[in-house]
Amino acid sequence: MKQALLVVDVQNYFINKNTQHVPGNIKKLIEENRWPVIVFSRFINSPDSQFVKQLEFSGCMRPPYSEIVDDLKPWVKKDNIFSKCSFSVFTNPDFKRYLKENKIDELVICGLDTDYCVLADAFNAFDQGYKVSVVADCSGSFISGNTGHLAALDIIRKSLGKII
Repeated sequence: MKQALLVVDVQNYFINKNTQHVPGNIKKLIEENRWPVIVFSRFINSPDSQFVKQLEFSGCMRPPYSEIVDDLKPWVKKDNIFSKCSFSVFTNPDFKRYLKENKIDELVICGLDTDYCVLADAFNAFDQGYKVSVVADCSGSFISGNTGHLAALDIIRKSLGKII
């Protein structure tokens, strides 16, 4: 099995009191493990997105808000960051191609928000045939705090079976 760490949307916009611990925890996770592959997703909103049209959310449209946090920038390369304007990075065909080219069959997922994008990516990864796990202390919820974070972890545990 070839494993990749998927770091979901750990961007300046999504850091608040609920999520401020996440970048440091991910940095430690990266430094303590020898990940063969690390990939990042980055949410970039647009005026014509479903987020604006249906949810009236107009944040995270441009730098510095859309940028990956400084703690994680040393691991961000030109070829391992994938943008999206959706809940899941699996909507980006370049991401799926990257996983295939690198013969990835297992995704360890962490990031923001556990109850939105991390959850969406976990289910999409499962549906695409990947072995999936989520790192609890390297994830968090900007919007709903610990309540949403724990609820999403419970859903993942019950449906996908693997929380680290």
